[in-house]
Amino acid sequence: MTDPLLSTLRAQPRLAELAAFPFGFDLDRAGHGEDVVLASGAPLEPIAGDDTGGTYFLCDGKAVLYASSEGEAGLMGTSVAEALEILIGLPGWWDVLAPDADPREATTVPYGPDTDAARAELRAGLGLPERTPEELLARLHAALLRTEPEYVLLNAEEGLAYELLDALPRPTLREQVLAAGVEGELPDEDDEFAWIGLAVASGLTAEARIRLIRLLDDTGPDATRLARIAEGLEAAGDPAHAARAQRLVLSLQDTAFDRGSAGRALARLERLSGDAAAARRSLDRAVAALDARPAGPRKDGQQELDLGLPEPPVDTSAENWRRLGLGRMIAEEYLRLALAEADSGHPEPARTALDKARELLAARTGPHDALGPLVQEATWAVQRLR
Repeated sequence: MTDPLLSTLRAQPRLAELAAFPFGFDLDRAGHGEDVVLASGAPLEPIAGDDTGGTYFLCDGKAVLYASSEGEAGLMGTSVAEALEILIGLPGWWDVLAPDADPREATTVPYGPDTDAARAELRAGLGLPERTPEELLARLHAALLRTEPEYVLLNAEEGLAYELLDALPRPTLREQVLAAGVEGELPDEDDEFAWIGLAVASGLTAEARIRLIRLLDDTGPDATRLARIAEGLEAAGDPAHAARAQRLVLSLQDTAFDRGSAGRALARLERLSGDAAAARRSLDRAVAALDARPAGPRKDGQQELDLGLPEPPVDTSAENWRRLGLGRMIAEEYLRLALAEADSGHPEPARTALDKARELLAARTGPHDALGPLVQEATWAVQRLR
């Protein structure tokens, strides 16, 4: 449903012209520089822009979010009306994002027409009330403080979160957990992952999820830390971002066995996020990594630069992997993938996954094998597709 104030602006060119200049809400600049989504998954619609490349978005048909061209975003108002009141009353709002800002510094712009006359005409045309700069600034700061967790903006392709538009003080996740009244022995103040776990247990799942996404964006090549982030994101109900973390974990593995194990974990998360095709590719690559023959010493006559370095050790980590627990776990994942493909009505991928699971289990599956019921369930699911 179209917001009535947006409809008014679109229907009255004079009002739309005033909104665009000097108040920086230009309906003709609604395109953003990259595809973006809300972390919450709520609908997002670009509605206007400014001359700096920033974009105003309508979130779920109600609130207005601003995203700069520099990768920052913040909520401007809980409605189009509130956002327009703030933009008209504080056209220099960029200068009053600090907690101790003076709202009078944002009431005019240093160029263009008479701001007061334009403000009065636009307010009257849109039927907006006149509010003091102090009240508008309070509303702006209150809106910005609501950006997390509901209105966090993500790059659609990579999943990276936009930074906050402001630097207003906010309670830490630990403080939010304590405010929720968690009882019992609490973890060390600096154990961030423990507090994230408590946040999920306390019902602050959205807050914990956003914190984990930001941690993921800021974490370098640290496989242990990335694995904990992936675990936390899965617990917070976000297997897609958990898979993003696990891909980085996989890229940091050195041995065939570790690559196969990390690839199996990635496939599980991709399946849980609904991407069966990606899960299938990850499982196949995990098997290929495990089956790859270890490199041995160079043969005589081999063309290779000799720097006088010792021969690298032969990687034997994946020997007999099919008979180990990892083989069973990969087989189980193929079975669950077969079920997922069958549920989606994809007979050929489902049959292929089932066949690969059976092949892996051939040397170890017996009448009392714990995977027997899952094998039977997957078999029936595939047969029903015929």
